[in-house]
Amino acid sequence: MKASCFGGLAVLKLLVLAAVLPGAVPALPHIVYVLVDDWGWANVGYHRAEPTQEVQTPTFDRLCKQQGLELDQFYAFKFCSPSRCSLMSGRLPAHVNTANLAMSFVNKKDPVSGFAGIPRNMTCIAEKLNQAGYESHQVGKWDAGMATPDHTPKGRGFKTSLGYFHHDNDYWNEGVADPIEYYPGCSGDHTDIWDTDHPANTLNGTAYEEELFSTRVLEIINSHDATSPLFLYYAPHIAHMPLQVPKAYEQKFAFINDTHRRIYHAMVNYLDDVVASMEKA
Repeated sequence: MKASCFGGLAVLKLLVLAAVLPGAVPALPHIVYVLVDDWGWANVGYHRAEPTQEVQTPTFDRLCKQQGLELDQFYAFKFCSPSRCSLMSGRLPAHVNTANLAMSFVNKKDPVSGFAGIPRNMTCIAEKLNQAGYESHQVGKWDAGMATPDHTPKGRGFKTSLGYFHHDNDYWNEGVADPIEYYPGCSGDHTDIWDTDHPANTLNGTAYEEELFSTRVLEIINSHDATSPLFLYYAPHIAHMPLQVPKAYEQKFAFINDTHRRIYHAMVNYLDDVVASMEKA
């Protein structure tokens, strides 16, 4: 698998894999596009002058420094939704979205751009790639709009999707911690996990969320017809808050006394293992 690695600011990093799936090679390359949130510059091994036990990212290190190319002279927006809206629409945040609004935001006087996320009249990357013959799938964090079907991944050209719409949710039960006043008409706890065109209510609370996402990613890769070009957009929840990780991974970093730092490094290590499984698929 050939790879290109793009290092961003602390807000996000991109890993784009021009993948070669088993079987016949299509005329166009397969594209696996990985967007990692809240990943600090020094929280990956290849940015450390000396190896450290705290940072264990062997897969990322190899892909970026031995098999790929790191581009580190560019800028990203300072937080979640505008960055994703920019990447999906191909426009600078100033021309698409500069606000990290609650997904329930609506300006009833503006039916085109009066919602959180990407305005309804803008074309996104999956739609353009579909026109070129790609089959597009999305997994993970969306945070680019959900007010109408047009705003969802399916409405933006993805054949399937599995993920959540908000800035974050709970890794174990997919609950959303935003204040309830963000959601007029709603009461009590609410859950955010969505499968293409319906709530994924058979999945929430069944496993660590990144495990759910990585399972879907591998299903897509393994079931895809290798003779047809694939566009897979995977936006893991890791390393965005809340800081939560399976105990087995946290125990690997038991030597770190600070709880938040220990869990954060464990989460990054978990994601490194996910990418390794994707590479092997």
